Amino acid sequence: MADVIMKHSKAVIALWLVVLVCALPFGIKSGDVLEYDMNSMSGSSTEASDGQAIIDEHFLNSIDLSEILVISYSSSEELAAAQAIFVEFQNLMDDKYGAKTTVSNYGTYSKGDPNVEGILMIAIANNEGESWDIAHETDNIRDLVKEAKSNASAAYPEAAGLTTYVTGNDAITYDTENSSMEDVSKVDPLSILLIFVLLGLFFYAVVTAVVPPAVVGMAYGIALAAVYAIGCLMGVYYITQTLILVSMLGAGCDYAIFIITRYRDERKKGLSHEDALKTAIMWGGEAVFTSGISVIIGFAALALCDFAMVRTMGIILAIGIAIALVAALTFIPSLLNLVKDKIFWPSNIESYKRVEDKVQNGGKLGVHGHLSKGSKRYFAWLSRNTHKHSKLIAIALVVLCIPGLYIFAESEDSADMISVMPDSESVDGLDLIMTQTDGGTIMPTYIVLEMNESIATVGSLPYGGMSIPYVIWNEHGLDPATMTGAVPTVMKMTKYIDDEYEIVGSISGLNSWQIMYMKEGAELRTTDPSTINQALYEQMPSAVKGYVGMILAIASGQHDLTHIDPTAFTASWNSYVVSELTVANIIDGILNVGTGILSDDGQYVSVMVITTDKPMSADTMDFLAELRSDLHDGEESYDSVCRNIWSASYVAGTSASIDDMSKDIEDQFSMIRIVVAILLIVLLFFILGSYLTPIRSIITILLSVFLTVALTHVVFEGLMDTPVLFLIPIVLFVVLLGLGMDYEIFMTTKIRENKIKGMNNDEAIDNAIKEAGPVISLCALLMGGTFLTLVLANSSMLKELGFALGMGILIDGLLMVGYVSPALMHLMGDWSWKGPGFLTRRHGLNPDGSNMAVPAACGAAPADAERIGGEMPVRAVPATPEEVAKYKQECYSEVAVRQDRIAALNAEVKTLTDNKRIGRLDEEGEKELEAKRSELKAEKESLREFQRKSREDLRSGKGQ
Repeated sequence: MADVIMKHSKAVIALWLVVLVCALPFGIKSGDVLEYDMNSMSGSSTEASDGQAIIDEHFLNSIDLSEILVISYSSSEELAAAQAIFVEFQNLMDDKYGAKTTVSNYGTYSKGDPNVEGILMIAIANNEGESWDIAHETDNIRDLVKEAKSNASAAYPEAAGLTTYVTGNDAITYDTENSSMEDVSKVDPLSILLIFVLLGLFFYAVVTAVVPPAVVGMAYGIALAAVYAIGCLMGVYYITQTLILVSMLGAGCDYAIFIITRYRDERKKGLSHEDALKTAIMWGGEAVFTSGISVIIGFAALALCDFAMVRTMGIILAIGIAIALVAALTFIPSLLNLVKDKIFWPSNIESYKRVEDKVQNGGKLGVHGHLSKGSKRYFAWLSRNTHKHSKLIAIALVVLCIPGLYIFAESEDSADMISVMPDSESVDGLDLIMTQTDGGTIMPTYIVLEMNESIATVGSLPYGGMSIPYVIWNEHGLDPATMTGAVPTVMKMTKYIDDEYEIVGSISGLNSWQIMYMKEGAELRTTDPSTINQALYEQMPSAVKGYVGMILAIASGQHDLTHIDPTAFTASWNSYVVSELTVANIIDGILNVGTGILSDDGQYVSVMVITTDKPMSADTMDFLAELRSDLHDGEESYDSVCRNIWSASYVAGTSASIDDMSKDIEDQFSMIRIVVAILLIVLLFFILGSYLTPIRSIITILLSVFLTVALTHVVFEGLMDTPVLFLIPIVLFVVLLGLGMDYEIFMTTKIRENKIKGMNNDEAIDNAIKEAGPVISLCALLMGGTFLTLVLANSSMLKELGFALGMGILIDGLLMVGYVSPALMHLMGDWSWKGPGFLTRRHGLNPDGSNMAVPAACGAAPADAERIGGEMPVRAVPATPEEVAKYKQECYSEVAVRQDRIAALNAEVKTLTDNKRIGRLDEEGEKELEAKRSELKAEKESLREFQRKSREDLRSGKGQ
């Protein structure tokens, strides 16, 4: 691979640019295929989705609450002004949209006296269905509301000061879309700035700070074309577009940085440009490729979920990481091959070496020098202490994880999608509705009943430009002689539900004016139609009260329908209104068909339940579980008892859909978690050739997940009073297993590389901490920081995802990989590398984890050789160009190892010397200081001798 890239670098870069140019036209349109309603992205058939499908197909006259105008009032004068606004708004909507919309008064609602204080709700129905997008007319509708207020204020001055909101499902979709675009415009620049600053400080170079995010930006442009293509097939949830950019910025920059850093380190050791680049591609590329595959496995596992929202998220994130990975493995090395050391401008390799020399031997340090010195000291300290205190670290991990695991196990995740919606006018309107009405008014729960056969003949009666529905019950619906059938059965069921559950604010099921009339007469102990009708009229909901009064007035012979007199409703339930239609026939049509309770063919019934608590709250979800049990479970359930009336029942509605989704996703992820863990263990097994290290890596990442979920619950539930959405732990588990594995692989492959080059286990770990530790920490800060920028988003869902993913990455990259993994590998010793011979021998290791007996090269002695201050055996003089190149590379590696030991000894000597100067060194300390000084001197002399002997061998070789 290295030879191909170095030979065809210009062609590789040109190919990437061509692909980008071809992809951009489609990527620009990616926003057109995004979905903002989670309900529209369901997956496999569920009870709620089946019930909703019946409602959508058979209940054409159901009230459309996709857009709602809410007007708040606090006096009778303001109520009159609100009614005037409604009239003006209705006229303006008719003028602008004509037959596309229907604006109707949905009634006044209040927790107190609706004539004094409350809200007026105005339903805006989309008559065009999916062929016309009313959501994107939301701003225009809001402008018409402002105009209606201005017009109404001429006659009602109070109108100008009334608070109005345009809300509803489509308005929420529109506001969520705008909020998402605002989040992207706010989060993306901050993420890029963070990356630029951290890279600039790490490399002390402008060009190097620009290249990784620029290359990821190119990959992101190509990934957006994939978003568009997939969105055309199945739709993409809007959060995915934000997550893919943040994920690609984090992971893609990690991969680019790892290869660039490896190239720089090899150049600092003295390798030529070609040798350094080959080494970076060979060793760094292997680590990057393994890491990328692990991330892709994690994301791709989401595609196993049946729900389109999660499935498309997984597919797109996996594609995005794959594109970023290929860019890091091909574009970055090609660019390095062309620009060489200029990528570090305004720094260069010589300036890096000078800084290293000043840090090691003393001298005036600039900003870069101080950062480099601080980094070396920290990671030298870290390598010593993870070895020295490995048992203590393992114990601390257990102690820390106990409360984390407890919180993880005991915390309940929420399905409340409303609580995580971004702040907007539509959400404020929704909150107002739920404070002035029962919480479930805007998002009712439906009990859909599929009758064994049609229970009524349904028709419509033209009157005064209106179409008034009527119902004639057959014997299956209502038998007048026995008062049996579907209608009384459903009425009994709804009364039971209303009485049984305190959370039920109101329930609207099948109604019969005849039954209501007879019951009211019995309760009032009268047969006078005027008394009974007037009492029933006053009980009618505001949405149908006017129509019921009109029918009673017509049947009673009132001619002035503009001033209906409720005290003169003299017609009984079976009085004829027109032709063969009675009062009961027409009012039953208004109450059942007009309100969307009975389907137009009489085959389906939709009982609407409005809860007092908010939809999707914990209490509402508990109620849904109990309601479903009442309907379906056991011989005493309604499905069993009423099997002669209906064949199936469904609990549907937004709350039921989210409940089904959360439970199904959780069930599916029980399998997906296992699949991801097994695939990653298998991947690491073949890459590392070890039995135990893959399992140890998975365990440390799982502990990161548990700690992160616990921390997320503490912060959002405990401190911010915001429920943690059920998706957060699920997505976190899979994503962190992939992304968090990056750092495990970077560290572990570096340790294995050191083992292959002849170090024993502890030396390999210590050297990996010093060499790979800084870049791993940088990568963790980059990726964790980019995710944490999402906490600035308007959406609580994005805030929770950003916080959880960001903290998870930081915990895993800085704590687990920095402290826990090295400590555990110290304790495990060569057990970390025990594996099947066919794999270990490929890496120069025996099946027991020890180094194979290979000739020592450039001081790379077998594992049992004396390494401090001793003479290191050297192999035969190289004779061919290939042997010379290999000899050089091995020499540079050994020099780097020795220099690291010298740096660590220098740090220890300096600490002891400082303590001696201030009088803190006892007699034992004095002896230790002298021993360290002698050890340091011997090590420096050994290094000089080794370098001299290596140069002599090279001068005497044929391939000089």
